[in-house]
Amino acid sequence: MGARIAADGCRAPKNLARAVAWLASGLVASGGVAAQNWGGTVAVVSERVSRGISLSGDHPGATADLYYRDDRNWSLGLGLGTMRMRNGAKAEAILSATRWWQIDDRRVVTLSGAHYAYAGGGNADRLRYSEVSLGGLWDAAAWGQWGATVSVSPDLAAYTSWGYLGHRGATIAELTWHRRLVDALAADLGGGMVSNWGHGSGSYRFANAGLSYTVGDWRFSASRLYSSLPQRGDPSLQRWVAGVAWSF
Repeated sequence: MGARIAADGCRAPKNLARAVAWLASGLVASGGVAAQNWGGTVAVVSERVSRGISLSGDHPGATADLYYRDDRNWSLGLGLGTMRMRNGAKAEAILSATRWWQIDDRRVVTLSGAHYAYAGGGNADRLRYSEVSLGGLWDAAAWGQWGATVSVSPDLAAYTSWGYLGHRGATIAELTWHRRLVDALAADLGGGMVSNWGHGSGSYRFANAGLSYTVGDWRFSASRLYSSLPQRGDPSLQRWVAGVAWSF
């Protein structure tokens, strides 16, 4: 369990390692690597959902992400987010580091590590975990931008409809697609699976499909989300999520 994206289709950068890698790849390709060494994003969403898991319990949420990168293709990130979960978690903090390699003008490979910590009452500490991710980004021009990531976490917590199963660890595979449609309007698709280690450990699939509109430093989005992981008695999570993000 935990969070990697503010909302699976809103595209607000939840995992700083991944968000910085996407940003850095664009700057490298445009020749602007040395133009800016720090930045961030502030986002508000109608519900915070990460990899098919609701982090705000049908309520709005907010995130603030900051990053610093140097000219040697390294970046450090700090992310903060609000939460509202039954186990008492109220806030999330993410520390991340990323190294990326520019293969050519259209392809980037990334290696990142992140640690997720949680504050609040009850059993909030059960959510904490770390992961290492290997990713690739490919700008296919008319076919859009593709991203693929494989992450390994030795201590990701496992949950089922019966409740908490312990920090068993997991392998996570994700695929994303982004393509501009008309002017500032773009389409986003994504999907993946969380394969928890151990038998009967709550492995599941998730996906998103939506549209986004960018105006200057502002991005508005709406997405339909799906998750096969049962939550609060529901057979699966299927809902619309909207968000707005400002990058600086």
